[in-house]
Amino acid sequence: MKVFIGSNSPETHIVQQLLSAEGVRCEVRGEGVFGLRGEVPFDEDTLPYVWLLDVEQKVLAKAIVLEWQQQSNHRGLHPEWICQVCNELNEAQFGACWNCQTPAPPKESLT
Repeated sequence: MKVFIGSNSPETHIVQQLLSAEGVRCEVRGEGVFGLRGEVPFDEDTLPYVWLLDVEQKVLAKAIVLEWQQQSNHRGLHPEWICQVCNELNEAQFGACWNCQTPAPPKESLT
């Protein structure tokens, strides 16, 4: 059964590793379809996901995923920022503007 649907493969593998570290038997599936996005319908069915191998671990798995999601949201891992030099919108993971290479502002000034 699906216990987590990721936005991308790295995110999905992070969750799978968190679950495995807690003894939850699971695996990542759907990565092959993710590469076809744009050629097949662009919806939840084309995203990679974590598949639970032991249904009896469902409650534990859901609790771990929920805790990870809450921590991720609380830390503000996804705030975008606008470059002060070229006004380009950048995703949070960029330490410098992808367009002009200007360093990102300090994290505390983004909130």
